[in-house]
Order: sequence, then structure tokens, then C-alpha cells
Amino acid sequence: MTDKAHAEFEQLIAVLAAAESEQEQGKIVKSIWDRFGTSGATFISDMANFSSTSRSLGICHFLKLIHRARNLVGPIVRDNKGILLKCDADNCYAYFKDADSAIQASFDINAELFRCNQSLDMDEQIFLSVGVDYGDLLLVGETEFYGDPVNTASKLGEDLAVKGETLVTERALHHASLKVSANAERMVARVSDIEITYVRIPMTRAIRGEL
Repeated sequence: MTDKAHAEFEQLIAVLAAAESEQEQGKIVKSIWDRFGTSGATFISDMANFSSTSRSLGICHFLKLIHRARNLVGPIVRDNKGILLKCDADNCYAYFKDADSAIQASFDINAELFRCNQSLDMDEQIFLSVGVDYGDLLLVGETEFYGDPVNTASKLGEDLAVKGETLVTERALHHASLKVSANAERMVARVSDIEITYVRIPMTRAIRGEL
């Protein structure tokens, strides 16, 4: 089913690229959104210290940590009713139908990493930064997604968040039932001409019900 969905998606994009009139392009764009459009939460994680760890301990050591991180992230994403779409280098990309599940998954992942790191030497410890957003997107099978909330979650998780931290957009929180404490740090950033309003959530343990 996933391969069929990807083939159909690529065919529609090829037709769109070849279309000449705006009217024709509009019809194809509508077909793409009718077939693949949905709404939901995007979760994108990034491993901290990639460059420094690779340089000091070698790329194979970091690849080992990436493998361990993927094995940890996948089950927790599924336990929170999400889909781990793909892992690319040290990034993990997941889709959730609701914002609460995506946020809770980030809590659970960082809590489990916190627990595991207690018994490991520093060069064996894993730290993730996570970005979460919510909105309309194109979901292609169970391996790829596209859209503004994907781009925003990527900026948060890869560019702005630090290790052990989850950054959640205000629009994701608007779709979440979790309460935001008065002490939660609200930030505004502009990355690649995109203005992002988000809440900074440093996490070491799972916290249910309140940010």
C-alpha cells in the first residue's frame, strides 16, 4: 500500500510539474490534497553533539548511538499511537493524529533516555532535541509527509532545541489538552523567513497533564 501511495503521489507531482495553465495546476493541487491531505501533529527529533562526537570518537561510534536511539524512539512512538515515518541520519520523523500524543511521546522518549543515561559513560549517552507542530499536511503512505508543520517542527527540533528539550508551537498547544504552566518559556524565532511562536519545554522526566 505504501509503495502504491508513493507511486500515485509521484505521478500526481509529475503531472503538476508538466501542467502549463494555472487552472490546470489548481485542479491537480486539489487532487493531491483530496488524496493525501490530512491534519495532525508532526514530531521531528535530532541527536545532540553530532559533529563533536563524530570528530572525537569517530563516525562509527556515533552510528552506533543512532542505531540505539532509533530502537528506543520507534516503540515509544507506536505506544503513543504515532507512526514513525522514517529515520534519516540522526533525525527521526513521526506523525500523530493529535498534538497530545506527539507531546507525550517526546516526554516519554526523553524520560527513557534520562533513565538509560544514568548507567552509561558520557560518551555513550544519547540526548535528543524535539520539535512538535500541528496543522494541515500531505501524508504519503507511512513513510513521508510534507507541509508547513513539517518544516516548522524541523526548524524547532534541528535548529532551535537543545539536548533533552522539546519545543512545541503555540498552534500545536492550541490543539492539545495539556495545560501550560505560567512558568513555561514562550519564545518567538524567525528561521528562513518563517516566524515561529513556540514554548520551550526542558525535559528529563515524563510529566503527564501539565507542561
